[in-house]
Amino acid sequence: MLGLRWVIVLLLGFVVLGSFGSAGNDKACQPVKYWVFENGQWVEKSEPRIWWYCQEPEKIKNFEGFAFKEKPYGLLKKPESIILHQAARELSQLVGIDELNGESSRNLSSYGGMFIDENKGLIFVYVRDEKDKEKIRKALEKYKGKVNVAFLKGKYSFEQLKEEGEKAKELFRSRELGITWLSYQNSKNRLIIGLESVSPRNLELLSGHLDKLRIPKEAVIVEEIDLKPLNIENYGKLSLIQPLSRNDVIRPLMGGIQFQVPGHNYCTLGFPAEKNGIVGMVTAGHCTDEGAPAYQPDTSDPSYYIGNVEIKLWSPAQGDMAWIKTTVGVTPKVYPYFIIKGYKPYRYQYVGSTVLKSGRTTGLTGGIILDISTSL
Repeated sequence: MLGLRWVIVLLLGFVVLGSFGSAGNDKACQPVKYWVFENGQWVEKSEPRIWWYCQEPEKIKNFEGFAFKEKPYGLLKKPESIILHQAARELSQLVGIDELNGESSRNLSSYGGMFIDENKGLIFVYVRDEKDKEKIRKALEKYKGKVNVAFLKGKYSFEQLKEEGEKAKELFRSRELGITWLSYQNSKNRLIIGLESVSPRNLELLSGHLDKLRIPKEAVIVEEIDLKPLNIENYGKLSLIQPLSRNDVIRPLMGGIQFQVPGHNYCTLGFPAEKNGIVGMVTAGHCTDEGAPAYQPDTSDPSYYIGNVEIKLWSPAQGDMAWIKTTVGVTPKVYPYFIIKGYKPYRYQYVGSTVLKSGRTTGLTGGIILDISTSL
């Protein structure tokens, strides 16, 4: 099946009405609560989710200088996102991180993670060793004047965080704890653990589990993250002008259009994918039942039948996805007619990247990748 290794990304969403403008920045800079372990107790703090959007790099607490003197950003110079991503990929290759083969930090032992700012053409890198900084400068020197690297002082190496993240997977066994998120690839140089509800009792429970797993609590950031699906009943539709309605009969099938499984609310088709050479459509698991028939756009007419749900996953430990074995044609398009030209392995998705989503309820929206989790 296309994309057997899934990347789960946590997004800060905003409506896409053009470029990521002032409305998006306002939302990005709204403070959110989180909890850290200091002086023997959990302490509540707050800061913007995309904190690097809300201040100049030089004012960041752990800032340790740029790789190059030239700043590629400014009022009269807009960075090229493609070049920034090329540089980020080369940095990933230099670091030697290959999640698909279980390898990490072969070449830069003090590397502690990276994220990007597409608006400013910046790659932020947690790195401690001066020799590692020099390796990064040499590797990315050809991007000088187009991309810059902001060095941040990190406490933990990527290898350490990955090791703690692997141990933390055991937390999903505790239903009482209510774990909803686990990430060691983020902008904080910490292990981020999401709880459905944060309370003194749950923090105490978490502390006990972390002690048993020998995970240092100082390496953990706790956030309240509820990943339950939206209740789309009576949800106001986004007013966007499109050539066709998402809830029309559309053949061949494409991403971003409405479908329905009996007994469930309307949902959105994702993208085409093959399983053992058989074509189907990926969608969300919470609006399906394994073995159930699926209809597009809805269940009102038997002729709308498009196939049966063969795979359904829906849990914090597994994610939220389903695969429909289709009996009608599919096309690599996403409503309103974006053509999918390819896909990338998750190792080329970076914290700070912009992602778009096309849904039958919320329309065309997008957001910034905040965390990346390979544990779900």
